[in-house]
Amino acid sequence: MTVLSPMSDLFFVQFLENMADDYARENVKSGRWPEENALARSRGEIARLLPQGTATPDNYLFEIKTHNDTTAGYIWFAVSERQGERSAFIYEVSVYEEFRRQGHARAAFLQLEEKVRELGLQSIGLNVFYHNSAAQALYRGLGYAPTNLTMVKALKAG
Repeated sequence: MTVLSPMSDLFFVQFLENMADDYARENVKSGRWPEENALARSRGEIARLLPQGTATPDNYLFEIKTHNDTTAGYIWFAVSERQGERSAFIYEVSVYEEFRRQGHARAAFLQLEEKVRELGLQSIGLNVFYHNSAAQALYRGLGYAPTNLTMVKALKAG
């Protein structure tokens, strides 16, 4: 059984490094960021969003735990308000490679929905990189629907 457990301060240190690396890599892969400053940029964005770490107001960080209390990944969402509607925005979800395709992400999302409901929020949003078809399939299967698609054309100098 998969359980969402509030992220410990000890695990938070590992989370920061894993997330910074992953976010930088995904932004480079998608063509959004150049490789030479991607990691520094990623770390800067995370520090801006979580200035007080796990105690940052309106941010919820969880470890995704397996039946034997092993951490299989993590998920982070924040409460946002737009046009009078309070909602959750998932900034990051990751299941470690050795735990993928075992239902942990799906179970974590279903538990997350309950936590979001308890907070009285009206929806859950997230961004997914276009090249991540496995994540897109998971989200569609959970009832998420696309709301927009950002497109970019890179231009060569000269």
